[in-house]
Amino acid sequence: MEIIIEPLARKHNKRGFRCGNDQLNFYIGKIAAQHIKNGVYRIFVLAPKANPTVIIGYYSITTCDVRVESFQPSDRKKLPKSHPLPAGRLARLAVTTKHQGQDFGEKLLIHAMRNFLSAQEAVGMCALFVDAKDESAGNFYRKYGFIQSSDDPLQFYLPTATIRKALNPI
Repeated sequence: MEIIIEPLARKHNKRGFRCGNDQLNFYIGKIAAQHIKNGVYRIFVLAPKANPTVIIGYYSITTCDVRVESFQPSDRKKLPKSHPLPAGRLARLAVTTKHQGQDFGEKLLIHAMRNFLSAQEAVGMCALFVDAKDESAGNFYRKYGFIQSSDDPLQFYLPTATIRKALNPI
């Protein structure tokens, strides 16, 4: 199936999205458009090219401040200690129940990491953070090299340099 990933728009069937998590379904159906309008998040959807109104998956991304203590000790060494650090936050990532296990989550994650790097070129950010909804989601992020935060078992991060190296290996 050919897919597209594009910003969430009015044409997308937000209320038809079902991923098995009521909070994520409610978010895309009722709250996401307001967050976009208010500039809080950017939300991208993955849809079949043949029927681009159908949402197979989505993610939301924004910036955040993090404490240096959130990083593992080995990653703290070169970071400023005296103030909060700018970072990106992958706030939500979900795929419909029907399409789970078909690498659509990976495609969304890679797209999010590319968008993060583009934003990082204009505004410094030291890492991309994500809060996993549960241990299963945590395992998904671990599979892609995300590192568990030192102060929250369901928070993970990837340093900017790691993302850059993974997506631009030359």
